[in-house]
Amino acid sequence: MGVSVATISRYLSGFTVRSEEEIRAAIVELNYRPNAAARNLKSGRTGIIAIVVPDVTNPFFAAIVEGAESAVGNDRMILLVNTGDSHEREEKALGQLFGRVDGVILAPLTEDEQAPSFFSQFGLPIVFVDRVTADGENFSSVLADNRKGSELATNYLISHGHTKIAMINGPERATPAKGRSEGFQNALSKANINPDPQYFRESDFTEAGGYQAMLELIELDAPPTAVFTANNLMTIGALHALQERGVSVPSEISLIGFDDLDFADLINPPLTVIARDARLQGSLAMNLMIKHLENGAGSPPQHSIVDVQLVERGSCAPARQSQKIRFNK
Repeated sequence: MGVSVATISRYLSGFTVRSEEEIRAAIVELNYRPNAAARNLKSGRTGIIAIVVPDVTNPFFAAIVEGAESAVGNDRMILLVNTGDSHEREEKALGQLFGRVDGVILAPLTEDEQAPSFFSQFGLPIVFVDRVTADGENFSSVLADNRKGSELATNYLISHGHTKIAMINGPERATPAKGRSEGFQNALSKANINPDPQYFRESDFTEAGGYQAMLELIELDAPPTAVFTANNLMTIGALHALQERGVSVPSEISLIGFDDLDFADLINPPLTVIARDARLQGSLAMNLMIKHLENGAGSPPQHSIVDVQLVERGSCAPARQSQKIRFNK
């Protein structure tokens, strides 16, 4: 073909060279495929970015992955790791990813670590999404405005005349739960409503947890007139509990959830929610990761907050007057 090995190498690396037509024809004729392993050994890069999430079946985390995929580009690939809400699997996965991926986008389960070296020990660039650790300022992150969202939800219920407002929250150690609890308490305080401890339920961000917490709330001697559920799965569980016990929404109890559901407008009545763009969170996290990889270890951490908004539908109404709820045992 009369073209040097160096010229072919430059062409395969994306540079403009002479005899491009001849090189392309030869590649097709020989069915040539670049040796990715050899290229990675030379560059020190794998072209793979891992996304580590605690529950891939949660529509929110699925949307995070979808957003990251939209931003990864053509030169890199995504490796999805589901830890199944297991701290042990999370730590093991991070250890095994070293040398196999260029970086990790992570929704950490291990949020209460005090040692700044805990995640640094894995030797990988890390971008936190949705959650951060105690030393999270040392890592780039993309979070939702959890406090604002919770305040919007609580104020909306207060505007409908509710004072007996309950919250089904996730684990208090979790970043989203902390912010949402702060927003809830702050909105009650500004409205001069004394929070009733029995109306605050700490659950686990699961459907089963939302179901059980709602059952406990409606069986109180003085049940709440409105409930704010702090994530999508707990909202589904709470709805199952209300439907099972024959409690009418919103005439007997108003309900508002954090995070929209694809079928929220199909529920009867349609569900009022605090919505945020999870796909945007994923794409922003990927953009930060790519920036770190391109700029090197000296790239300072950056922190982004994704806005939230109230989506008003039909699951909230003025507070009922009676103390009791009639439901099926």
